[in-house]
Amino acid sequence: MAKQALGIGAAANDNTGDTLRDGGDKINDNFNEIYSAIGNGTDLNVAVANPTLNQVLKYTSNNRFEPADYNTLTSALDVNSNSIVSSSNGNITIAPNGSGDLIATVGGITNNFDGATGIIDLPTKVKYKNQYTLIGDAPTAASYPGYFFTVNGDDNPYVNINITAGGAGNVRAKVATEYSSIGLLGDVDLSTAPTNLQVLKWNNSSGKWVAADDDAGISSVNIFATVTGDTGTTTANSQTDTLTVAGGTDITTSVSGDTLTVAFSGTIPTTFAALTDSDMTTGQFGTPVQGDSLFWNGTDWIVTRSPITWWEINANGSSDFTFQGPGFPSTANDPTIYVHRGFTYAFDNTVQGGAHPFRIQSTQGLTGNPYTAGQAGSGTGVLYWTVPMDAPNTLYYQCTIHAAMNGTINVVT
Repeated sequence: MAKQALGIGAAANDNTGDTLRDGGDKINDNFNEIYSAIGNGTDLNVAVANPTLNQVLKYTSNNRFEPADYNTLTSALDVNSNSIVSSSNGNITIAPNGSGDLIATVGGITNNFDGATGIIDLPTKVKYKNQYTLIGDAPTAASYPGYFFTVNGDDNPYVNINITAGGAGNVRAKVATEYSSIGLLGDVDLSTAPTNLQVLKWNNSSGKWVAADDDAGISSVNIFATVTGDTGTTTANSQTDTLTVAGGTDITTSVSGDTLTVAFSGTIPTTFAALTDSDMTTGQFGTPVQGDSLFWNGTDWIVTRSPITWWEINANGSSDFTFQGPGFPSTANDPTIYVHRGFTYAFDNTVQGGAHPFRIQSTQGLTGNPYTAGQAGSGTGVLYWTVPMDAPNTLYYQCTIHAAMNGTINVVT
């Protein structure tokens, strides 16, 4: 309903305004609308008694609007680009009830102030300044343990920490950096400044590392570690101990300045004759001549005038000679052997030579005629035979003791 105005006429008692009844009706209608709008139709739901500065009309449990502080939001608060400010240097306090958290979400990152543990979780980077003009301006170690800070003009940062060693308790401890001196450490005493080439040495009386000469208090210094040789070892056991590098057979040593020289002073063999495992004089053919070659006789390298074949001879009881060597893929009993004129053959009978002497013959049997042309050595040891160019086509070998131990030798051109 629109507000109804009383008709009061143009002048008093000119009989042109509303009658008393009509005017009263309008007044009642207006009041009824007010009581219906801010009341229950009978009583007003608004009380304005005893308000204080900055209070608002607030609907209360008395089912009416009364002066009160605005202390409860019923929906999200949009500051609409405005600020929440205080006056007269007053504080702005945000206090969740009980163990409730304070949550601040900025840029999609949720930062949580945990009301149950008191832990502040900031899962992002934090830029802050923690530098004080004087160390006394920083929070105390007892009140803020773990607090890290710096002091303007001091090269070392600090951390509030409870130190158990030595009963130090809550202290502002300096933190060493790459720019710190080693003297910053609690067990290092550099009150006496070090001099050139000194080292840190432990001082039992002070319980600290102090600057000192590196030989002070040492009775001996091992100047070389254990050295192990082919036939022994040694370890330095005094400051004056000397390690001697001695030469040996055909070896000399010398020292010049800082250089140790180990040199060979013997004669390097330049001929076969000079080697210890060669016999160039007393072998089958003695001193070598042009065209000779060497062969191994089991002890030395010796000269041979022609290609040589070496056969190992043994015995099969008293019935057979056995042969092993070139031409025999396996041990053979009394085989027929073939030799070439001008070639040399070695019959090695050193194992059984005493019981079964080996002999080459031109005829068969124990009483056959010995054939010795081109031979050297012994039938009871090693018999060397260079087959003559005029050797007969057929010869025989025979044990000179046992008739059954024999075979044929075919001489081929």
